[in-house]
Amino acid sequence: MPRMVESPTRFRFTQKVLEALPPHDPDSRSAQHEVSDTECIGLRLNTSKSGRKWWFLRARWRGGKKAFLLGEFSPSMGLKQARERAWEVKAMLSRGEDPTATKTQQDEVPTFSAFAEQYLENAKARVRRLDVIISRLNTGALPHFKDVRIDAITTRHVQQFHTKMREKVSPTTANHHLVLIRAMLNWAVRVELIEKNPCRGVKKFQEPTGRDRYLSNDEVKRFFAALEKCANVPVVSGLRLLVFSGLRSREVFDLRFQDIDVETHSIRLVKTKSGKARRVNLSSAAWAEIERMQALRRGDHPFVFPGRAPNTPVMQPHNAFRGILKEAKISDFRIHDLRHTFASHMAQSGATLLEISRSLGHASQTMSLRYSHLSDSGLRERAEQAALHLTGESDEAPRT
Repeated sequence: MPRMVESPTRFRFTQKVLEALPPHDPDSRSAQHEVSDTECIGLRLNTSKSGRKWWFLRARWRGGKKAFLLGEFSPSMGLKQARERAWEVKAMLSRGEDPTATKTQQDEVPTFSAFAEQYLENAKARVRRLDVIISRLNTGALPHFKDVRIDAITTRHVQQFHTKMREKVSPTTANHHLVLIRAMLNWAVRVELIEKNPCRGVKKFQEPTGRDRYLSNDEVKRFFAALEKCANVPVVSGLRLLVFSGLRSREVFDLRFQDIDVETHSIRLVKTKSGKARRVNLSSAAWAEIERMQALRRGDHPFVFPGRAPNTPVMQPHNAFRGILKEAKISDFRIHDLRHTFASHMAQSGATLLEISRSLGHASQTMSLRYSHLSDSGLRERAEQAALHLTGESDEAPRT
C-alpha cells in the first residue's frame, strides 16, 4: 500500500500537535479548518473560529460519502479514544450497520437472511411456485447478501450482484434473479422496513429472442420409440401428454384426478402461468394418457402422475427425460420444447394463430406469432389464388 503523502492538513496525528492547533482564522470564508490523520484513514479534526474542536470520520456509506460525528475534542475524547471510536464505526459500516441509528432502530431492520424468511412466509399465500423462489434465493441473492442489513443494500450493491450472476448464468436467468430481489425489496418498502428500493435504476440484460426448437417428424418417431423403452410409467405418460396437448410441464405433472372431466374429455387447470384457471379439451391421443393413468391409480392417490413419495406428484421428470433424449439421439432439447413441438405441428397442420393461442393458453396472439412461418405454405397457396384472380386465369370469377 503506498504511503500517505503528508501536508499541513494531512499528517500523522499526535495528541500534542492537536492540542496546539489554534482557532480557525476568523477572516476565512470557511467556517472551520479540517485536518486529516494518515494513520486512521478518514479520521478528521475540525477546528472552529471560536477554537472548539470536533472529531469526524469521513467514509462511504450507502453509495455516497458521509461524515460521522465522533465527539468533541476533550480530555475524555482525545486522540486515542477518537481512533478507537473511528475503527468501531468503520467496523459497523463494513457490516452494513448505521452508526447513527439507535440500537432499537438497528434491531428493527433485519439482515437479508432474516428478511428472506419473513418474505417467504408472506409469499406462501400469493405465489404459485414457492419452490422456484426458494431455489432462486439459495443460488443467488441469499448467499450474496446473507448477513447484510437490508437498509444497507445500495443500488451499486444490486448492480454488482446482477453482474456477478451474469458471469455464472444466462442473461435471462440473471434477470430472473434481479426481478426476485426487486420484488422482495418492494415488499420491504411497503411494510416500511426501508424507504426506497435500491433496485431502481438497475437495468436488465438484453435477452435473446424466443427459443424456436421443436421436434421434426423424424425426431418425433425416435422420441416415441425411446419412450417405449423407459420404465418410469408416470413420467412417460406425462411426457406423451405434453406432446399431445402443448401444456406446461407442471400443468401436467401437478394434475389431480379431481380436475378431470370424464364426460367432456377435458381437464381444468387451477394453477396457470397467468394465474387464471382454464379448461382444456384434450385430443383422443392425449385423453388416452389420462385413461392409462386412471387404470394404474393406486387407491385414492390425488395426482394423475404420482411421485415416489406418498401423495405427491412427479417432481423431477428431467432425469428420466435426459435418458430418453440420449436413447433417441436428440440434442439441444428441453421439456418445455415439447410445448413448442405441439404448437409447431398445429401450425403445420393448418391451425390459425388464434387456435394455437387458445390451445396454449396465451393471453394474446402475440406469443403465437413465432409459429406463423410454419404455415407459410398455406399463405402461399392463398397468394397464388389471389394472383390467378387478378390475372383472370382463375376458374372462379372474382368477387365484387
